Amino acid sequence: MIRIEEIKISGESDVGAFEGSFKFKEGLLVVSANNNFGKSLAVTSIAWCLGLEPMFGLQDNDPSRFPIAVREEVDFVGKSNVAVRSSQSILTLRRADGLGLRLTREILGNPSQVLVEELGVDDVVSRTSKLQARKQTMKDASAGLQNFLFAWCSLPRAPIVTNRGDEAELYLENIAPLFYIDQSEGWTDLQALQVYRYGLLEISDVAVEYLLGATGAIAGRFERQSIAATDARLKAEAAALSLQVETLFKRHGWVTNAWSDHGGVSAIVKRWSSQSLINSISKEFNVNLSERQTGLRERAEKLRNYLTQEKLDPNNASAPSDASQKVVELKGKRHQRREELRILRRQQSDQQELLTSIKHRLDSARDVLRLKKEGIGRIEIIECPTCHRSVDPSTFQLTSQSAKSVEAHIAALERDRTLILSNITSSERQIVRLSADLTNVEYDLREAERALSTVNQAIGTSREQLAKAASDLASTETEIERIAETSQELLGLQTRIRDWIDKARAAKSEIIDKSDLNRRLKEFSGRLIELLTALGHSAVASQPNPDLSLDEHYIPYLGPRRLRSLGSASDHSRLVAAYVLALAVASEAEGGLHPGFVVLDEPLQQNPDDTHRTFFIDFLTSDTARALKVQTIVFTWLHAPELDRLRAKGVNVITPEGDHFLHLIPTPDSPKTGPTPPEEESAV
Repeated sequence: MIRIEEIKISGESDVGAFEGSFKFKEGLLVVSANNNFGKSLAVTSIAWCLGLEPMFGLQDNDPSRFPIAVREEVDFVGKSNVAVRSSQSILTLRRADGLGLRLTREILGNPSQVLVEELGVDDVVSRTSKLQARKQTMKDASAGLQNFLFAWCSLPRAPIVTNRGDEAELYLENIAPLFYIDQSEGWTDLQALQVYRYGLLEISDVAVEYLLGATGAIAGRFERQSIAATDARLKAEAAALSLQVETLFKRHGWVTNAWSDHGGVSAIVKRWSSQSLINSISKEFNVNLSERQTGLRERAEKLRNYLTQEKLDPNNASAPSDASQKVVELKGKRHQRREELRILRRQQSDQQELLTSIKHRLDSARDVLRLKKEGIGRIEIIECPTCHRSVDPSTFQLTSQSAKSVEAHIAALERDRTLILSNITSSERQIVRLSADLTNVEYDLREAERALSTVNQAIGTSREQLAKAASDLASTETEIERIAETSQELLGLQTRIRDWIDKARAAKSEIIDKSDLNRRLKEFSGRLIELLTALGHSAVASQPNPDLSLDEHYIPYLGPRRLRSLGSASDHSRLVAAYVLALAVASEAEGGLHPGFVVLDEPLQQNPDDTHRTFFIDFLTSDTARALKVQTIVFTWLHAPELDRLRAKGVNVITPEGDHFLHLIPTPDSPKTGPTPPEEESAV
């Protein structure tokens, strides 16, 4: 466990050096000083030395959270608007084993670095380092401040998945909102200062689990998130592969759903591993690329023999007519395919319009049915079921339909809709096949026209026969190359599919829960009820046996309702205080990972009236508050009678003298003008 030993701010001004400090002991401490004294300046120094400025929505190393008293001008006794030349915050921490740590970070100067001094039990500096306050604060093993702090505090690192599926870590600013409550924003809600912009998934839940020490639950959550991210990546890769297969198949007029990416990863693996692309096109489309290649190679070999070895018939003049006839046939086939495509596309357009009309009619019929059955809704337009024209019931003698007849009408429309969807799907498949066939016909036609041109330019029957044979050979070899390219594409896709299947099978899909989270949450819930009662939360106090529970995100519920929505607005701050204190106490009881201190800045400013001040003083003097084993520092302003009550109950109270936290450091030859050190008192 860690405690704060001292908060100090020092610097140089035009009239000399200045400083201000608070020293703290263990247990419950109340710092009482007038408003504008500088209490929040001291509280801000804690966050600044720990590098927590992202909690306040600031950029790294931005000191604008501090008042101008340490950045521009400062007021002293008898001196106003004194220019500040430099300033720095100093935070001293002490571990349970007696070793200490002093963190010094410049406010006006170079805030990007933190001077780290490791202290022995006798406050002797054993080692001094300069670390980066924010840059690579966790990743830099030798110069990152948070990397060092986690190790010095014996806090384990916790992996978290980001919203992009990458691995990240839990930062100090992610757990600090549960033990550092800022005056301006910290009291508005639980974890009001949580940093969400890093994109860490479920970070609020992880922060609670971490402080409770439920590292097993965090590990299980990380595994679940990693599996979900892996599944998402695998699904995206499967969708890309499916699209590539679909594009290749459509180019050849093959339409199938066997290689779709529908279903989960396991379903895709089962479907894809039971077949191959080559077998799929052979089985579904009766296409055997190997046999086609063999047949084309045999034809090419015959054409070569004809060109190089066989004798030509000088009386054979059929070459020009054969080439011309082939062109005529291909043109006729092209015209036929184009006409079929035009008709199919027109039919598909009509079916789409009909489907849209049926959808509108279904919506109207369902509205009528709901109105008849439940009396909910208002029918603005009445439509003729035959011509779909809007009609006026007062003009036509219309009869009302029963709910049963409307249901029958809806069932008929659903059947029509299913049939039309089936027709549209069938039309789409036919269009794909015809488009691919038309592409092949146009390619063959270009080759045939080229061959006819070559034959027509030849002189003599022998040259005509040679020209035709040469053209046929070139066309055959081109077709062999096209089939080879298709085979290579299929082979490459099949290899990528097998790699994807192996990756999907290797991905982890089961998690064994070994966490002790339930036991820790039970302790947390019990402490929370105790502290809410002690703080006087009206909704909890009004019930003799409050049924308080935590939901899956550790939000407190009282019965079926969220606790924050119950009670008065003044109970919000009580809920925040009880929550962070209960978390600290439960962590201490269960051996959790809470740092060991809680800072509450100005809790009474949320409820300044006398009644609520009395509630708070009652809590501070209660056995529950005085039994807190974690260091709890409350910065506030109390009246003299309230301070007397606290002292009478043995509460440690710090009441600094003077009007301001910062004061000039007197030189040896000048009179002392600053306030005396803060007075820490307790009842003896």
